[in-house]
Amino acid sequence: MSEKPRSKLTLRPQRATLIDDDEDGPLTLGLLDLALPCRRFLVDHTVAEVGKISVTAEFLLRLVKVLGSCTEEAVQAFFGYSRREMAYVLAEVEEADYVNRTDGRLALTANGLGLFKPGSDDPVIFEVERKNARIGLDLISLAPADTRSTSIFERCLPELPLADPAQVSAATERVPAQFRRHFRELAPRMDSIAAARRSLYSIDGVSAEDRFSSVVRVKLISSGMKPMQVEIDLSDWRSEHELSDREAVGRSVLKVIEKLSCSHRDDDHDAYNLLAEMAPEYLGEWLRRDGLNVQRYYRHAFTSHGDVRADRKTTPILGSLFTPENARRLVEVANYGLRRAKHPSPAMFWLVPQVSLWGSTSIMAEAVDQLRDLVIRTRDGLPSVEAVALTAGPAESWVKQAFNIRRECQGAVFPGRFEMLLSPGSFVVAVVHAPVGGSSGIPVPLGFASFDERVVSRGMAMLEGSAARFGLGEELRRELAPRAAEPAQS
Repeated sequence: MSEKPRSKLTLRPQRATLIDDDEDGPLTLGLLDLALPCRRFLVDHTVAEVGKISVTAEFLLRLVKVLGSCTEEAVQAFFGYSRREMAYVLAEVEEADYVNRTDGRLALTANGLGLFKPGSDDPVIFEVERKNARIGLDLISLAPADTRSTSIFERCLPELPLADPAQVSAATERVPAQFRRHFRELAPRMDSIAAARRSLYSIDGVSAEDRFSSVVRVKLISSGMKPMQVEIDLSDWRSEHELSDREAVGRSVLKVIEKLSCSHRDDDHDAYNLLAEMAPEYLGEWLRRDGLNVQRYYRHAFTSHGDVRADRKTTPILGSLFTPENARRLVEVANYGLRRAKHPSPAMFWLVPQVSLWGSTSIMAEAVDQLRDLVIRTRDGLPSVEAVALTAGPAESWVKQAFNIRRECQGAVFPGRFEMLLSPGSFVVAVVHAPVGGSSGIPVPLGFASFDERVVSRGMAMLEGSAARFGLGEELRRELAPRAAEPAQS
């Protein structure tokens, strides 16, 4: 009697990488706005009309006047011109009948000699006009800076560090060279109509004025396979050719981003467990006995499109909530949740994670305002919505500007890297900011957004249990209390 072959129990091979090669692609991990220290300078200078003859031709005339007569080779060697440049300059002065060329030698014509006043070696060719310009230069690369006025929120953003603080006091001495270097970029700002006809003749004086800030937008781009290894993308701030003149700013940004790197903490596991407690039905596929399988859920979040639909009440979130894609998902989830709720809450709670530079972008402030407006439009007669920031310790200055209510606690209430946005009865977003795929690196925000009634209710219960620790008053606590089931609105 033959025995039936036994079925073999095999272990699934462990994935060597977070995702497969054919699934890899770019991942926008975060977006930051950083304040660039700048200063205004008043530059006294002289410009010349280029319509008649160029400044280059003027210097050639000066040389020929001093020498009386000279060879073309001598002029070319003196100015270091190429053959093409020499031919261009000679064509200009010959066409104007200022120089005569004979057997390779140059001499001024009668018209050329007439340009020089008696006893002067300066030709009077065109009008030379004295000007003064108030320009803005950043104090890191001394390149032209955006001088538009910034908002109160933007003035609270973290400032890029100076590589050498002493260069601020020495900036005035360096301005003339930078003004000459960037004159073609600055000229249209000073006089957009005449800029094309003028060239810089001389710089006569520089004085420093007030300091100000402009905003540098930084995108952190990684990949699905290596999410903690980020590249800095400044294309939203400046074009590629402009960035070549601002390499020092790029190095300063890099120093800031390097400080974002972190290692796993003991309470990261607790933070992921909170995700599982809030949405066990949704996360069930990625749960195991010891909690959430972070790497498998990360792969799902990266490879799925994360579209929000009426029949898909919970969607994965990967990356900061303040990337364009996640900000869009946030608004879509809020819209579905607010339409479903019969009486949207007049309070919105944002548990701020203990993560360096969290929310340091104008997108965060805009998101808070947009969500408040959504609630007001959904609930007729609601005059305002309280945006409440819950922080462990004092809030950063930009967070204070974005929220009209701040409440802080002393000591640990939630795991430090756990973030939650809650509109009671409407929607909830929960994210953990921790390394993924390694023990240390740039944190990779991972979580979900949901308008599922069960998930929202669990989020409310979590905050209600900690309301006293944050010093929430009775009115705000009432918004977190369980409420009767409400019929969905059509």
